[in-house]
Amino acid sequence: MFKKPLANQSNFTPIRSSARRQLLSSIFTQYPSFLRDIPSAPVLPGGEPEDIIPRDDRPTEKDIGRMILPEGVKNGTFETSAGVEGTMYTSGDGEPLWISFGRKSSKFVPTLSLLALPLPSPPLPILQLPHPLPPSLFTGAPLFLGAVRNLHRPHLLPDVKEGEVVALVSPHNEEEGEVVYVGVSRVVAPGGLSGALERRKRNLEQGVEREEGRFAEILCIVDDYLWKLGSKPSLSPFHLIPPQNPLAPNPDHTPSSSVQHNSLDPDGNEEQSTNKPVQPLSPTEVSTLLSVSLLQALTTLDPALLPMPASLLYSAHVLPSRPAYIPKEQRDDVIIGKSEWKKLAKWMKEVSKDGLIKIKESKGEVVIVAVDQSHPALDGHKGYLTVAEEDRKAAKRAVKEAEGNNNRVAEKGMKGELKIEELWKPTGANVGFWEECGVDKSVLHPPALLKTALEDYISKHNLVDPHQRQFVHLDETLGRVCGIKKPDPGQRLTREEVIKRLRAGASWSVSIGGVVKKGNLHPITLTVKTRQGRKTVTIVSGLESFNIVVEEFAEEMRKLCAGSASVQPLSGASPKLNLSEVVVQGTQVRIITDALLEKGVPRRWIKEGD
Repeated sequence: MFKKPLANQSNFTPIRSSARRQLLSSIFTQYPSFLRDIPSAPVLPGGEPEDIIPRDDRPTEKDIGRMILPEGVKNGTFETSAGVEGTMYTSGDGEPLWISFGRKSSKFVPTLSLLALPLPSPPLPILQLPHPLPPSLFTGAPLFLGAVRNLHRPHLLPDVKEGEVVALVSPHNEEEGEVVYVGVSRVVAPGGLSGALERRKRNLEQGVEREEGRFAEILCIVDDYLWKLGSKPSLSPFHLIPPQNPLAPNPDHTPSSSVQHNSLDPDGNEEQSTNKPVQPLSPTEVSTLLSVSLLQALTTLDPALLPMPASLLYSAHVLPSRPAYIPKEQRDDVIIGKSEWKKLAKWMKEVSKDGLIKIKESKGEVVIVAVDQSHPALDGHKGYLTVAEEDRKAAKRAVKEAEGNNNRVAEKGMKGELKIEELWKPTGANVGFWEECGVDKSVLHPPALLKTALEDYISKHNLVDPHQRQFVHLDETLGRVCGIKKPDPGQRLTREEVIKRLRAGASWSVSIGGVVKKGNLHPITLTVKTRQGRKTVTIVSGLESFNIVVEEFAEEMRKLCAGSASVQPLSGASPKLNLSEVVVQGTQVRIITDALLEKGVPRRWIKEGD
């Protein structure tokens, strides 16, 4: 939802105390779990409702209210890059706390910044995702059912309905028993989680290899634009407990057993459960799988990348090369810390003794100097489907479906709109890189191809950071087109920054209603100004770019606004450009906006000036 910067954002202003109390009451009504564990104490004789006898150190309703909606809270409207409008509520220092979608909506959604607060209990049902997160979630793709953990143990899943908001968590740095919040989503699958699981079960019984499809839409996720609007607070780890309203009763516990206080580890296993369906891998099994992953990584490793720190080889090549046949519930067990070696340096030294690699130690760090490609272990190795390849296939399916859904929405909601499309083609020193990616330098391409070609290049050269998948390691070619002549080993940039630099190095044009023009397209700007005598006027500029005849538009405004509307040369522009602006009497932003929308100008190309 917030993968890109906001298209529009109003000024944020403090709300009245009465409005804050009303908003807080609505939030408590929508999320009663906030008040689940507050102490109940009698009122002192002759005292006010606030004068209660304290029983313990637990926060009161008033304390929770100040935490989730502090005094001085501000609100403002926004519009996402996809055209979704809403309202945002921030703390006095600008920390996003709550959002609602649509005008005057009474459904409030907590942000990741709010979930980072020391809340007494989780306000939302929780779904657990793997670590690292599926990379497609960072590109705006929906959440698929297959990415949710514990599907085979419904008693560990909350019974969430269609349209319900849920929190997303992921294991915290492999620490046993702890998770962290990573996002918030809304369930869109018909029938909710129960209906989605039933369809999945039916497909498996019938032998149909078909994914459930979109399960939930991502409302906000770590490292998105909404997260960056705030201070990016620390996400504290916590122990995951079984859901209050599970999808199914626990088959291993009697009805009198209390499961509400049993903590879960990141794989969803109950610490007090006596029967675990999935047994943890032994250190020997983990060591075997890591050895196979190392062989797979070395067979595809480019010798030009050597020498390479062992830590980079492990994170960027070995972990992504883990076999996809490892059950998803056990993949997080296949790490060096759970092997027989425990330490990466010890493992690398042992492999070096076998003659497979040559190493040296520099400043306490093991560095891979060379690989013996003729070693019998590599000669006898047979390739397999890796975890990284499986993730790429899932990501492509997710992106394809997301693009299909966006196209259907666009065709339905924007019928009659003026078709505006940004186009690009390779230019300058970056032509060689794009030709290597298979992009024709002689024709114009849609913006989506820039990202798709980059993703293919990243996948082909295995440049994704497996621990922080939003980061990309720079090889010499990618570093050069990003303006870094000789990247240091392990140097990386975020995908967003790489795309930004590639966009800056391309030649851009714009197609408006099928007519292609060179250069970037600037939106139509509506500016309200106060003239002498406190008279206000609304100035409209940028009409020529959208093939709107300025004089005809001024005449139309005279009729719609029942006032004067004149045409004058655009202030600050060169006379050679022959650009004009329309000056309309009064504050007429809404009427002018509606008129432009009727002419087919998309809302995101209409901007209110300062």
